Amino acid sequence: MNRVSSLIKLSLMIILGWGSLPVVAQQEVSVAVYAEHEQYIAASAPYGLSWKLLELAAQSQGLILIPQKGSWQGGMSRLNANKVELMFPAFKTQERAQWALFTLPLLPTGSSIFTLRDKPVNQLEDINFAKAMVGVVNGSVQETLAKEVGFEHIYSTTQREQLFTMLKEKRLDYLFVASAVVGYYCTYFDELGENDCLKQVGEDYGNKFAHALSLNTPASQTIMDTINAGFVVVKDLPEVQNLFNEFNYSEQDLSAWQLALTKH
Repeated sequence: MNRVSSLIKLSLMIILGWGSLPVVAQQEVSVAVYAEHEQYIAASAPYGLSWKLLELAAQSQGLILIPQKGSWQGGMSRLNANKVELMFPAFKTQERAQWALFTLPLLPTGSSIFTLRDKPVNQLEDINFAKAMVGVVNGSVQETLAKEVGFEHIYSTTQREQLFTMLKEKRLDYLFVASAVVGYYCTYFDELGENDCLKQVGEDYGNKFAHALSLNTPASQTIMDTINAGFVVVKDLPEVQNLFNEFNYSEQDLSAWQLALTKH
C-alpha cells in the first residue's frame, strides 16, 4: 500500500472512529479521586472496574475525565469550592441526595468490619463494643454505620492509610471501611501481599452501588445527564464485556449491572 492510500485509510478511520464509539467533540471534566488512584485501579476490582466504566461512558459522549488526586475530605472540599466537577467514588445516601447529583450506578461494594487475622473474633457477638476502638474515614458512610452498630470508641481520620497502619500496630482493634479498599491495603501494605490479609467480622453492610457525584447545579446537571446517556450507549458494547472479564467479573455480574442501569 502506497503512502497516499495509507493516508486515505487513516483519514477514514479517524472519521468513522477507531472502535465502537463515535468520534465527538471533547470536553475535559475534573474528577476528585483517591490519592492512590492507579494503585486502587490495579488492586481493587470494584474501584477499578467502576472507574473504567465511568471513563468509557464519558468518552462515548466526548467527555475526558481528568483525575485530581487527594483525600476524600480534600476532594469534597475542592468539589464544594467548585475546583473539581465530580467526586469518585461515592455512595448515594439520603443526606447527600439533598445537595448532590449522582451518576447511574457503577459496581456494588459493601462496608465491613475488619481486624487482624490472628484476633480471636469471627462474628459481631465477639466484639466488645463498649471497649473496642474502631477506625473510620472521617465523613464516610462507614463512620455513620459504626455509630449505628454500637461502637462507643471511634477514631476518625481523613488519612485512610493511617487506619491500616494503626490496626497493624494494634492501636486500633477494628476498621470499618468499604470492602473494596481492603484489596488495595493487602496488596501494597501487607508484607506478604496476600489479598485476604485482614479478617472480615460479620456480613457486609449495605452492599451499595458506587457512583460519581457532583453538586446540584445546572452545569453539573448537564455533565451528569451526558455521562448517564453514555452508559446507555456503552452498556452492551464488547468493550464493556472485555472490562468485566479483565477485572474477573462474571456474565451474571454484567447482567446485574445492566439491569441496575434501568432501575435508577
